[in-house]
Amino acid sequence: MSESRRNFIRGLSLGALFPGLAGCGADESRAGMKAGFARVRITPPLGTALTGFGFRDYDPSGCKGIHDDLYARALYLSQGREQVLIMGFDLLFFSRDEADRFKGAIGRRLDLSPRQILLNTSHTHTGPKVGSWDYTPSDRLYLQFLEESIVRAAREAADTPREVTLWAGETRSALPMSRRKPMPDGKIEFAPYPEGVVYNRLPFCLFRDREKKPVGLLFSVSTHPSTIKGNERSYFISADYPGKAMALLDEYLGTAGSLFLQGAAGDSKPSIIGTGEEFWRSGDWPDVDRAGTIVAEEVIQAIDAGLTRVEPDLLTGTIEMSWPMVAPRTRAEYVEVIEKPPTHSESIPEGMKRWAQEMIDLVDRGFGLPSAVPITAHGVRLGTGLRIIGIEGEIVAELGQLIAGFYTGGITFPLGYTDGAQLYLPSSRMLSEGGYEVESYYEYRFPAALAPGMEDILLATLGQLREKGIS
Repeated sequence: MSESRRNFIRGLSLGALFPGLAGCGADESRAGMKAGFARVRITPPLGTALTGFGFRDYDPSGCKGIHDDLYARALYLSQGREQVLIMGFDLLFFSRDEADRFKGAIGRRLDLSPRQILLNTSHTHTGPKVGSWDYTPSDRLYLQFLEESIVRAAREAADTPREVTLWAGETRSALPMSRRKPMPDGKIEFAPYPEGVVYNRLPFCLFRDREKKPVGLLFSVSTHPSTIKGNERSYFISADYPGKAMALLDEYLGTAGSLFLQGAAGDSKPSIIGTGEEFWRSGDWPDVDRAGTIVAEEVIQAIDAGLTRVEPDLLTGTIEMSWPMVAPRTRAEYVEVIEKPPTHSESIPEGMKRWAQEMIDLVDRGFGLPSAVPITAHGVRLGTGLRIIGIEGEIVAELGQLIAGFYTGGITFPLGYTDGAQLYLPSSRMLSEGGYEVESYYEYRFPAALAPGMEDILLATLGQLREKGIS
């Protein structure tokens, strides 16, 4: 990357960087928002258990190499009495109890409540075991190291606030490609489907200090970081395409300040491993680099074209939803799963057996089976017409579009993988079609699939957040 490009954001006046806005520098002192950024390495030691690729994760040898480092990134914002900490991680996703654990550790140190702490994971599939997905065990020692690293990143960000102005924009990304291919028999195949629905909006916002230097850059793409799969490369630790994109954007900014937020990625994969393919190709490291470069260049080109000044107006709020499930199996049917687990292209029989046994244990011990899934919606209003809506699950593109369409103007970051990830969150339309996003509930330890009607629940929740001021 050229020196002139690296100096672009750092060296130009506001009037040159954002045409038509010259002379607005005096507003910076009135904006009242402060921001601090920190980044802490969270790369695990060799041999740490992996998560994200089923059969590989059952291999006790764990990770065998490091392709690129993983980080926890923290952006601390304050305005008046309101504070918010936005953290991004090069990890698959957190379970709810892990998210609560990390929020508690941060809150004790910084005196923040859960609604003031938003945790988002990039969903890389080449990272250490976190979360409760697929019944593989977590590494207790790594989780302790992770907690300490998270608190350190949060503390360093909160200890270095600078007065900032806020700028935002939105472009489109060519990276997402649908993975829900309809077949002649009516089934959904886990395969590239260029004509399918994706969430291809790429929102971003930039925080600049009084010397016009970047403090932090939030950006979001909605597609799985699962470029590497099913070969020896998948045993190497990597942040996948978000890591490459952040490295390039940090170079562009002239500082470590970029923070990737995973969006409505539940039903898409990177187009570079699907274009012209009947089934998803197992990517290599040049594919990871190309995917990250696509995203970084999309953001850079949009910044070069000019951004919109946003008046900071910080506010946070959370609401816990209840998403009903269909009726569960009978005890006898769970026994049948143990004896003969059903199979499909993405199923893991050993995991299904463990799941069925857990359901039987719940019934036999008198605990019963849940009938609904609790899912948190986390809203952050960054400024006038600029908001983040984070959902505690793997939301699909249609739900991302629903969230964005709820608002009549401005820029919205619809995020999944926020404050944990309960399970895949498909649309009602998908339930009758089937496919992995609908049928994988067992991997998340729930007794049955979700019931239709989630759109109404989500819209009602967005209305409640708006009543709280997240607009």
